[in-house]
Amino acid sequence: MSPSPRDFRWVASPDAPHRWQRRFWLTALSIVERILLKSDVQGFDKLPPAGPVIVYFNHIHYLDPFALSARFWRKRYFVPIAKIELENTFFVGPALKVNGTIFIKRGEPDIPALRGALAVLKAGYVLLIAPEGTRSPTGALIEAEKGLGLLVYRTNPVLMPVGVWGAPDFPSAYKRLRRPVVHYRFGAPYRFNFAAETTRKQAESIVTDYAMRRLAQCLPQTMRGVYAEPPPPHPFVEEI
Repeated sequence: MSPSPRDFRWVASPDAPHRWQRRFWLTALSIVERILLKSDVQGFDKLPPAGPVIVYFNHIHYLDPFALSARFWRKRYFVPIAKIELENTFFVGPALKVNGTIFIKRGEPDIPALRGALAVLKAGYVLLIAPEGTRSPTGALIEAEKGLGLLVYRTNPVLMPVGVWGAPDFPSAYKRLRRPVVHYRFGAPYRFNFAAETTRKQAESIVTDYAMRRLAQCLPQTMRGVYAEPPPPHPFVEEI
């Protein structure tokens, strides 16, 4: 029996189908990214070299996940999560499919997408996710969805926030005869060690609020939005 079109568990391996197409696409994207953009990167060297990791970022521009993919794919095998509306868009949809993207239905439980994400983490790879679930209309952080908390509760991965800004200057900067500068500020990696009696709903609430406040600390003050207050020390958090 052939797998369901929405069975994303196949992406949980760097040797999955489309391996060479993925390498070609990301190589080409890397070249284009370095031509069109200037990157200011801090803290990426803290990314753990092995084991399950969720790299999560603030989403302010359609360019964000593509720029992250282009800049960092050679370091480790990662799988991005994207909204399902992109799956059938011209050019972008096929490129994302080849890249092993998990397409998620927003605003409703999406079991196939969840299974795919869990498979990636259980296999010890990197998941790239924007917890807000959509682009912020103001550039400042907005309330995050609960999906990040559920993934953490089920797999206990390392979390690593990355604040991204500068992408909205694309492509208007070219009118001023300069390349846009995109900033990436990676925060220190950490992990949650929940008590045995912690419920899923409790974990989701704790993770969402704490993780987003960690992300906010990677951003300029004006972009921290509803998570402007720094995260308080938490007994469940282990610094890596």
